[in-house]
Amino acid sequence: MGHENLMKRVAVLSSPEYARCREKISEGLDLVEFNETLQGKKVLLKVNLLSARLPDSCVTTNPAFVRAVAEVFLRKGAIVSIGDSPASVRVEVAAYAAGITEVCEDLGVPLVDFDDPVPVVLEQGTYRSFEIARPVLETDFLVNLPKLKTHSLTQVTFGVKNLFGCVPGVKKQGWHFRVRNMKEFSAMLLDLAGYLRPSLTIIDGVEGMDGNGPSNGRIIRPGIIGISRDVFALDDAVAELFGVIHSKVPILRLARERGLVGDYEVVGDEVEPKNLSLPETNLIGVYGAALLRRLVTKFPKIDRKKCVSCRVCERACPAGAIDISRFNIDYGKCITCYVCHELCPEDAIVFRRRIHR
Repeated sequence: MGHENLMKRVAVLSSPEYARCREKISEGLDLVEFNETLQGKKVLLKVNLLSARLPDSCVTTNPAFVRAVAEVFLRKGAIVSIGDSPASVRVEVAAYAAGITEVCEDLGVPLVDFDDPVPVVLEQGTYRSFEIARPVLETDFLVNLPKLKTHSLTQVTFGVKNLFGCVPGVKKQGWHFRVRNMKEFSAMLLDLAGYLRPSLTIIDGVEGMDGNGPSNGRIIRPGIIGISRDVFALDDAVAELFGVIHSKVPILRLARERGLVGDYEVVGDEVEPKNLSLPETNLIGVYGAALLRRLVTKFPKIDRKKCVSCRVCERACPAGAIDISRFNIDYGKCITCYVCHELCPEDAIVFRRRIHR
């Protein structure tokens, strides 16, 4: 019987440390009845390599977690590769810092750069034209390995948001400029995830981040692993588990409204993690009326005391609004995509409200 005919399942496993996560991941695969024949099949592990950050920063998928997943699939006879498309550096640089290069070398699996875009046209959705990395389209099984974090634009970044990394390099900047508010950006991410439909999503929640994530928030240690064949059900269940109010987070609310989530059951261990603290950025301000937006939206600001003039934010800004030589952000150009905050390695981008622009 195909899994399409079964009730969707989300497995939540308790894993306080990475040392035993391979055992828990194997248990989770059994719980969601992932029993496909993998011998000789290509399995691509899509990790989170946001930027060149060390594992203990909790910004990227932990290398011990990636190793555990890779070993599970290698033991099943799969041909495994690991890939992503970091926003500000080459994949080799980000992978080395994150400890993923060592995993690849130890296990003899290739690190794949998502630098070869292929145009695709969706049959349905709000946004139907994407450029997706060729390795993603050519794999037999896409396994999505997000890090459990919050996000200054989308509020949370779980399985659906992690798939945005399947869009190569600078193509992501183009989407930030084209889709300028939280609701529309979330709709785009749901269209993309609906097209990609990963075979599995396994979320690294052993350690994570809340507050002003995805790279400058508070490190947390929930000690959980979430697994599902259905990325939308997994995101919904993880949000529920962490006390996130779905109606206030567009990526979660829209998934329910579109009927992408549906019915599912949560199986596995009983866990009670603390609620996630969401970012300072204000949801209403991001896509409300112009006057209200000016009143409540939090705009990025450069903290001169922390800034080391690395210019990561300046190069990454899709609107060209940042001039580090003058520590200036042109708020006439700023589209509040928060990419500058997302990628700043020094936590030198802070938020403030601006009534006058």
